[in-house]
Amino acid sequence: MSKRAKSAEVPLKRDDTWWLHPALRGQQSLPMAAGAGGMPHRWVKSDDPPEKAEPSLEDDSPYADFAKILYRLNGSRPGPVRGFYVIVGVEPGRYAVGQLCADPVTPVRLFEDLVFDNEPAARDKAAALRAASPPLALS
Repeated sequence: MSKRAKSAEVPLKRDDTWWLHPALRGQQSLPMAAGAGGMPHRWVKSDDPPEKAEPSLEDDSPYADFAKILYRLNGSRPGPVRGFYVIVGVEPGRYAVGQLCADPVTPVRLFEDLVFDNEPAARDKAAALRAASPPLALS
């Protein structure tokens, strides 16, 4: 009879957003060109406070359903979604860090002061922002 050594438990980290596309979780860059699936966006400074807006999820824009999902991920609040920082290919060789918003008209805020010459630098900055402000836990 052989005795197995008891192995240590490996703590598992649950990823509540496993079902989202990797680009929406900051693991790939989003394209800017509208024909390639790019999203409407607006440029802001990274240290600007989010604009206060009334939730207007009943819009007939192509991103209305996406805004409703982001609204739920944001704890049923409009505006920037906590922890959802993305990388956007602004032009060849330039990548901006942005944040998803529960807004059917402009679902992405791009930070004009966080534009990088390569994707890994932008990805590192987005990861640092995500670590400083993790997404809300879904229940």
